[in-house]
Amino acid sequence: MQNLIQLIIKYNAFFIFIILEIFCFYLIIQFNTEQAGIFDATTTAFSGWAYNIKDDFSKHFSLERVNEDLAEDNVKLFQRLEESKFNHIIEADSAEAPKYSQQYTYTAARIVNNSINRPNNYLTINRGKKHGIKKNTGVIGGDGLVGIVLNTSEHYSVIMSLLHQQSKTSVSIKNKNYFGSLVWSGHDPTKMELEAISRDANVVEGDTVVTSGYSSIFPGGIPVGLIDLVEEIEGSSFHRIRVNLSQDLNRIKHCYVITNLLQEEQKKLEATLKNE
Repeated sequence: MQNLIQLIIKYNAFFIFIILEIFCFYLIIQFNTEQAGIFDATTTAFSGWAYNIKDDFSKHFSLERVNEDLAEDNVKLFQRLEESKFNHIIEADSAEAPKYSQQYTYTAARIVNNSINRPNNYLTINRGKKHGIKKNTGVIGGDGLVGIVLNTSEHYSVIMSLLHQQSKTSVSIKNKNYFGSLVWSGHDPTKMELEAISRDANVVEGDTVVTSGYSSIFPGGIPVGLIDLVEEIEGSSFHRIRVNLSQDLNRIKHCYVITNLLQEEQKKLEATLKNE
């Protein structure tokens, strides 16, 4: 307190000047209509600007909450899809058992880091072991494939993006009995190559590409993209097919991790074939 008093005494002329200036400003506004109007207009404009800033902040945070709510709602819808279930063998006397049991579960996540312009790209999500996320599980967005979980920590997971030169996903052409592998050439982040489709296959531009279901990671029927180029390769038995991805990996903010509850069983059974 003593220091404050000494400061006021030392700079008393300055403080008196400020007080007088404020008082004069008040008198000008109080007794001059034109100046009062200017002051009111200025304060109104400033208040409007301040309220707009406050409203933008509020909308930003509420929009994030809305997005998370929508992501959770999408999880519930995904888990009701027939592709997420498997037929359960029911005995004649067990009529109370459900006809379908869940095979795939979905966990909503937010992407906190992402790259698309490297030869091998990765994403990081805010879900990890604590949330039940495991390695080698699939990740999709609202419009299609994203990648595969590569590693996890307690609260985060790193995903190997589709835009990775080691990424290879089994896909098929919708409503046609053709399937092959989706790979990335390392150039355009919006397009990938569909390999191992025979030249005899009836494939045209505009055909829809979806996951084949021939893996333990992704259920079948998940959108991948549309074919936008079909070429014959001289001296090859296969088409050159380019797919325009349905999921924009440059703008994605939220995603869904797919857990196949029967993955380990399938892997163990398939591993026995390698030993024979």
